[in-house]
Amino acid sequence: MATSLRSAERYKYGICLNDECPLCKEKKVQQVPMRKDLVCSECGKPLRECPPPKKGGNTKLIGIIAGVVVLLAIIGGIIAMSGGGEEATKPEPMAVVPVDSDSIKAAQMEAENQRLKDSLAAVAAAAEAQKQKEASKPAAAPTPAPAPKPAASGSKDLGYATFKGSWPNDVNGRMVFKTSHVIDSKDPKKRVAEAGDYVIGEWSDGHLVQGIWYGSDNQVKGSVIIGK
Repeated sequence: MATSLRSAERYKYGICLNDECPLCKEKKVQQVPMRKDLVCSECGKPLRECPPPKKGGNTKLIGIIAGVVVLLAIIGGIIAMSGGGEEATKPEPMAVVPVDSDSIKAAQMEAENQRLKDSLAAVAAAAEAQKQKEASKPAAAPTPAPAPKPAASGSKDLGYATFKGSWPNDVNGRMVFKTSHVIDSKDPKKRVAEAGDYVIGEWSDGHLVQGIWYGSDNQVKGSVIIGK
């Protein structure tokens, strides 16, 4: 304390009042040794004596700077903590499980077989439905066969015989002989029927195709097959 007072007593202090002096404009407190006149060091004008400037300005500046540094450190810590929290809350990546290619192929083949089975089942179902539909339809009435034309009844006198039926074509005509005569001119055997004999059979264009030869006693004498 005594040392500070002795240091302050070695100097005197003043402020320049010359408006044209730059030190006056700066309001700078000038320190002048005790043994010299209290005049401005710039313009030489007398100074107005004033108390020495207060010390500690640098200390205050240092304190401000220190406070700013501390504040920045606190902000940095908060940012670091928030960043760490985000890292902590990130979900862990899912583990990749290797897949066997044979298993994939087997699954694909199974799916293809199932699709084929489904397709075959659908075709079978459609065929069964069509079959049932056809079965449910009423059966078509059969086309009646044309009725055979009835043979014209009647008789034809041939002189040597009388033909009873539809001359000259009949499937069941009867030739009754009145005299002895060859049964048919186309008969290669030239068989001769007696008076009273008759032949029942098929006739075409007035000629016997085939038939049965009877005697006058209605007994069968034989069969006659000539053909057309």
